[in-house]
Amino acid sequence: MVPAVDITTASKADAPRLIEIFSSTDLKTSVEESRWFVNCYLDYHHVLLAKVNGAILGACLWRIEGERYSGLGWVENLWVEEEFRKLGIGEKLLARAIKEIRDFFSDHGVKPRKVVLMTQEERKSARTLYEKLGFRNVANIEGMYDPGGHDMLYMLDL
Repeated sequence: MVPAVDITTASKADAPRLIEIFSSTDLKTSVEESRWFVNCYLDYHHVLLAKVNGAILGACLWRIEGERYSGLGWVENLWVEEEFRKLGIGEKLLARAIKEIRDFFSDHGVKPRKVVLMTQEERKSARTLYEKLGFRNVANIEGMYDPGGHDMLYMLDL
């Protein structure tokens, strides 16, 4: 059964759980790096959360790429708790991020142009989700984030 999911904007009160999430061994990030990353996003960018009964089950971090007039949004990270994947939570988070990016530029009198994100080749489920929402793979880059890995740049025209 799909849980009732609330998509909300993160606050500083969510930082400890987000730091815990982003310092997991799967993400290969230390607690110190995660603390910096999470606090930077909470202070300067945009963090969406998927919550069920107050528990954080997913997060989507996005930012404006370049200047406000660029029309370009960048989805830095999309994460869903493993046992809650394939229930539509990631899709809800990403759809909300896309809407917020569109709204941000429209509110500033700028035509929204593109949403960009990176993923790894082996993350097939994530790639399927991105393609379902209209993203297309526009470039493959060897070793950008993971030496020996294959990263893929995806783009959505708005």
